[in-house]
Amino acid sequence: MLKEKEIALRTLESTDLDFLFGLENDRTLWEVSGTTTPFSESQLANYIQHAKEDIAISGQFRFVIDLDGVAIGCIDLYEFNFEKQNAGVGIVILKEYRRKGFAKQALNALINHAWNELRLKQLHTGIFSDNKASLALFKSVGFQKVRKNNYVLNR
Repeated sequence: MLKEKEIALRTLESTDLDFLFGLENDRTLWEVSGTTTPFSESQLANYIQHAKEDIAISGQFRFVIDLDGVAIGCIDLYEFNFEKQNAGVGIVILKEYRRKGFAKQALNALINHAWNELRLKQLHTGIFSDNKASLALFKSVGFQKVRKNNYVLNR
């Protein structure tokens, strides 16, 4: 478990199925996540079962953002490349917990983990120009625009 001020990042557990089902099937998030069809409970249960695989094997890892025992969002490392020492970052916070600093805490915890534990040298993310909140979040921790909708943070 990774801690940062008020939140913790933890692995997905079987008890997160309802939370993940609601999050993944929230159509208001599909535009930024690339999702085009709903997920079934059995698909997500299978995903949770395999979510603890080593990032070097699976190429991705999802953390639950936990606030005092309540799942309030997820932050992901994806496209993990051991040779290039980089990975992508994605984050989502439930609507009622946005604009309270939790996303920044989660992102800082993930960056520390990426640098210190995974020994990555670069993180990248894609953000649409109309997603002002995400742009402000990633810029606030040092991500810089490298081309349209693409941002990087170098160690």
